[in-house]
Amino acid sequence: MGNVLVDYAKGRFIEKATLPLGTDSLIAVLLQATGLPTDTVLKRNQFLSGVFTAGGTESTFTNYSRQSFTGASITITVNTSTDVVTLDTSNVVINSAGGALNNSVAKLLLCYKPTSATADSAIPVLTTHDCVITTTGGNLTVTIPSIGTAT
Repeated sequence: MGNVLVDYAKGRFIEKATLPLGTDSLIAVLLQATGLPTDTVLKRNQFLSGVFTAGGTESTFTNYSRQSFTGASITITVNTSTDVVTLDTSNVVINSAGGALNNSVAKLLLCYKPTSATADSAIPVLTTHDCVITTTGGNLTVTIPSIGTAT
């Protein structure tokens, strides 16, 4: 399905991406190909915990952790000529990804995390992205495509 703005994030996406609380961040979560919910199911899950309840399995490869993005690594651009707002983030970089334990990855989720202690049941999923890779122990860089919203 490519890059998708999740149903529950529509209308709130840019507001969340501005990190209004000062304690918040955007996080990138990689999902394994095995047990991956359909794009329709992913699109209709409001919170990260719902993705896991629907059968999604978070990556477990060696050196994997959720990547966190704060203000310095997020750019929001408003184009008043095209009425499009675009969000860009830094790349997800994981050194020595896999090796001892490898995964086949199928999706990247971009989520809003209000505080460092927020449970998955309160972390809204904002976007989903196809991300088809298999780890082998080498360095991994995943580029999150620019995400735009229009009128």
